[in-house]
Amino acid sequence: MRGTRNSPHETLGLNDILADTPEYPIQYALFTAYHMDEQYLLRHINPTAEVALIAQHTTNETVRHVTRLLPELPKPDVQLMHTKLMLLYYANSMRFVVLTGNFIPNDWTVVQNSVFVQDFHRNHDKVFPANEFSTTLAYALHDLGVPKGFIAMMNNVDFSLAVARIVTSVPSSGDKYLGQRNMDEYGVERLASIVKSLGVDKQNHGINARNIDGFAPNARLYCTGSSLGPMDDKWLCDMYLAAHGINHSRCAHPVNPLVLPWNMVDIGVAFPTQKQVDQSLFNVAKETVYLKPQYYYNREFPKTSLVCLRPRVARTLVHAKVILASFGERQRDGWMYLGSHNFTPAAWGRMRVGGKIHRETYFNNYELGVVLDSIEFRSMGNDQMEIDVFWNGRKVGLPFRYVWEPYSRDDVPYLNG
Repeated sequence: MRGTRNSPHETLGLNDILADTPEYPIQYALFTAYHMDEQYLLRHINPTAEVALIAQHTTNETVRHVTRLLPELPKPDVQLMHTKLMLLYYANSMRFVVLTGNFIPNDWTVVQNSVFVQDFHRNHDKVFPANEFSTTLAYALHDLGVPKGFIAMMNNVDFSLAVARIVTSVPSSGDKYLGQRNMDEYGVERLASIVKSLGVDKQNHGINARNIDGFAPNARLYCTGSSLGPMDDKWLCDMYLAAHGINHSRCAHPVNPLVLPWNMVDIGVAFPTQKQVDQSLFNVAKETVYLKPQYYYNREFPKTSLVCLRPRVARTLVHAKVILASFGERQRDGWMYLGSHNFTPAAWGRMRVGGKIHRETYFNNYELGVVLDSIEFRSMGNDQMEIDVFWNGRKVGLPFRYVWEPYSRDDVPYLNG
């Protein structure tokens, strides 16, 4: 980050991720983001690479030949293309990159983001078997309107060593999904299915949405994002159930969706305070952090769930979208989400109920992220407040300090929009 000491072991810049060298150049690339500065991005990529771009907002369009795409938005006044993804093809490999930031200078120099990167072997002369990871990724690309020829390049990539599970969201059209829908589940429903398959919640093993008698809260969620929407207790309950692997859309009583007692829901929503923004080094909050006053002052907004967001680099803003879920009596094990989903109903979906039996989850945005299991949470020495996060034994370089610190009486979130 500009003006700070960066640890090479915990930080990555755009050039580090692209790794585009004369000896091993990028041949094909797909970039998706909400906001994209074309000239800024493409000056990091060799001029012979074939590039496809998907963005909601584009600035500084380049004269260079690129393929520009934009997926269908049934209600463009309220729906967004918010997916943040890189697919980078080299001679013998493919790099899969999920980001929380956009392709604009500020997101790589003055605010903090998170990134997940995995490389896969590529062989032009071999077709590899599909698996859940490659199928989900192909469906996600199809939802985004990526040409079939580009998607077909994945056939020559070996995804057998994939370590993450993909979760996506797609905008709804009216009361129905888009006609091109490929996956059975998106957003919060997909998250519930993934968590259930991971089996991290040992206490509620065997509990399901059709019969949740005996359900016992067993998780603590710490959720960060750069934008908050019109949340309420019901939506937090749905997200909390999903964190245990329970799909809210399959609850037994469709007319009266399940609402857990509030004292059973353990969720902290980390968001910067007005004081933090006033003291930040860079004047970028207006284009980085969003919470509308009408959302916050609505009597349904769960103000008591707000916790302080402490950036790893002091006096900077965090743009990362992360969920940390810990389980058990000691809260040592769990899972982690990282991607483009802000902690909002627009991204993860909100239940809509119509008539006696019609109910489905409604989405506003295209989103994509990954869920990682085998997460371990360890208290830092004598400081029991701060917790380090490890994945398969290796420390995760988060852009914020994992500290559960509720807002004080004088704290108010930064309001914008």
